[in-house]
Amino acid sequence: MIDAGRLLDDLKRLRADLEDDLRVRCEEHPDLDAPLRDEYDAAHAAGRTAQPYAVWRDARLTQIAAAWLLGCVFVRFLEDNRLVDPPRLSGPGDRRRRALDEHTLWFRARPTDTDREYLLHVFREVAAIPAAAPLFDPGHNPIGTLDPSADAARRTLRPSGDAAARLLALWQRIDPDAGGLAHDFTDPERDTRFSATSTRTSPTRPASGSRCSRRPPSSKSSSSTAR
Repeated sequence: MIDAGRLLDDLKRLRADLEDDLRVRCEEHPDLDAPLRDEYDAAHAAGRTAQPYAVWRDARLTQIAAAWLLGCVFVRFLEDNRLVDPPRLSGPGDRRRRALDEHTLWFRARPTDTDREYLLHVFREVAAIPAAAPLFDPGHNPIGTLDPSADAARRTLRPSGDAAARLLALWQRIDPDAGGLAHDFTDPERDTRFSATSTRTSPTRPASGSRCSRRPPSSKSSSSTAR
């Protein structure tokens, strides 16, 4: 069973880390900042915001960071309750080892990728489940397109590979006192009320479809998300 308070503390810490990472990427890569600048200019011209660009952008970065966090939370809930197979982020017992093996296999075939590309791969596999697809709808989710192409990478603001690695490490972390996962989402009732706590990682929710559904996808819909 997940400890919602402990999860929230870790998500807040990682949200701040992701926001800083995204801000640096905007400053170092003008091509990634340009779409946000265009969005701001349109909103400002239409009278939808009077904030300075830096303030407006920080709010947008918070939404993007929170969306990546909540995407992972959703996947982890599905994994630990065996609604998707194989696990790719983590899992209790042998499922953690299986997730690490999936990670190794991915990089064996794609040695130049980073954990950012791996997480996008995980999101794409889950988005292929009809019941889960709305969560990753690029029209509503601040993660944006899950397209792995180089063109998408040039025009879509995403965390750096290092920041994605820190996000992935959260789900694989072992509690030294208990000896199990620090965040185990196993729940026989499949109760996703903890997700309401998770959304407090951001002052604004990323999108109407970007939080865990009260009713998770049926295991019948998740038949092999890898194959």
